Amino acid sequence: MDCSGARLPNCVRTLVAMLDQERLLFRSVLGLLPHVMVITETDDGRVALECVRRWRLDLALLGIPLVHLDGLTVARRALRVSPGIRVAIITTIDDPACLLEALRIGVNGYLSACASVDDLADAIRHILAGETLFDIALSTRALQRLAVTGYAR
Repeated sequence: MDCSGARLPNCVRTLVAMLDQERLLFRSVLGLLPHVMVITETDDGRVALECVRRWRLDLALLGIPLVHLDGLTVARRALRVSPGIRVAIITTIDDPACLLEALRIGVNGYLSACASVDDLADAIRHILAGETLFDIALSTRALQRLAVTGYAR
């Protein structure tokens, strides 16, 4: 995975760190966002973090399960080393602990990998515009589980 790429005006330099099946989905999503340039794709959290450290990226799209470092760890460290980066977690995980950790970390989005390509592209546009979006269905299920169990690791 290469972390190279020249800075282009009006271009959102993006890292995609997800397992293979999720990255396939995001090629379709990013096809709807022509101003988004993928600098690197990986399934390895260490590689993702090295790219964040090395290049001034604008956006990181992260799955939670990754090789070597999970997406929440990458998000936490990425926001420390590159405070201006926008970070969105893309997942099907509705675990209250993950949702609360994403909130604590300060990610800009917690989006459902099950959403339509159009909805995901729209959510990314909003995140790039400065909004914070948490998928309603994922958040509701996580909060319902938290309310019933009273437990979020």
